Amino acid sequence: MKKEKDVMSRHQGIGAGIVKAMLWVYSSFAFLILIYIAYNSLRPRQDILGNTFGKPARLSLANYSKLLFQDHFLRYFANSVIVLVISLVLLVLISSFTAYGISRYRFKGKKFMRIYFLIGLMFPVQLGIVPVFQLMKQLHLVNSLGSVILVSAAGISMPVFMLTDFFSKLPKEIYEAAVIDGAGEWTAFFKIMFPMATPVVFSVCITSSVQIWNQFFLPLIFLQKDEYKTLPLLVVKYTNKLINTMDLAMAASALSTIPILILFMIFSRRILDGVTSGAVKG
Repeated sequence: MKKEKDVMSRHQGIGAGIVKAMLWVYSSFAFLILIYIAYNSLRPRQDILGNTFGKPARLSLANYSKLLFQDHFLRYFANSVIVLVISLVLLVLISSFTAYGISRYRFKGKKFMRIYFLIGLMFPVQLGIVPVFQLMKQLHLVNSLGSVILVSAAGISMPVFMLTDFFSKLPKEIYEAAVIDGAGEWTAFFKIMFPMATPVVFSVCITSSVQIWNQFFLPLIFLQKDEYKTLPLLVVKYTNKLINTMDLAMAASALSTIPILILFMIFSRRILDGVTSGAVKG
């Protein structure tokens, strides 16, 4: 029996070592790409094309200056922020209500609902974009940020899956104690249950923020006017003419990456707490 445990622990140690090595390789590769983008964003286009990996002739903020003051970068940035904030608020509220209802109440079709949201993880929005576009057209939301916000906020499969797992493991005694103290359903949810789910909510916010911030397909389909376009469309605008605008493409990519990196660095501990919050103490 002891030998079997030793063999099992040895295999687990090897598996964990392989996973760590793969994560280190992936992280190092991603870090090098970020450094490459940031480095070339400070160089003129001729220098990037003619001496890609060599010593730069000069480094300057000219690309950022042109991007900010001549190419309406702040307008694209503001549109992305509006889409992100409103979509995230709606997504968290809808997914929290849904997950709490599935885990808290007993009703017919409860298992089907859980399976339904699990299956939703397997199907990208591209599969149903035609009827969604027709719906947005009827609602007169094409060429407005509202269309991107609504469709982004509807991507609740993963948040519902994560929050349902958390709420279902909360001890029933917590809710019963709140009811005894005179709390109604809304009070119990907003003042007790939802605050307890804060680590998972933070994890949902960060993972969903990355998806919404980098969303390219939805703005491409719904936003044809420049005044409503978001940052990913600006980056693609430069990459489509990469030879002529490589310097601006690098600067735009660097600037669009900074907000998500800052959020991740600030809330990285919260993300880990959210991932490990599946085990709830009674």
